[in-house]
Amino acid sequence: MYAVEFETVSKNGIIEIPQDFSEFASKSLRVVLMMDESQKESKIARMQSLVDDAIASGAGNRTMSELKNVAKNRLTTGTK
Repeated sequence: MYAVEFETVSKNGIIEIPQDFSEFASKSLRVVLMMDESQKESKIARMQSLVDDAIASGAGNRTMSELKNVAKNRLTTGTK
């Protein structure tokens, strides 16, 4: 068995094999997927922080949809 390692980002469920490993492009392969869970945990902690901040700020006049959009934008940009 021959093994190689590389990092990539899947796009719509597709994993692209880098050019350096083009000999694998038309072969039967065994794939082992590993993901860094710390990124997921960090995003969850950030979202919880935003929720906690919102609750602490008291009553407001935004709709739930507006609040979700603000929270998503803050999570994406990393701003408070």
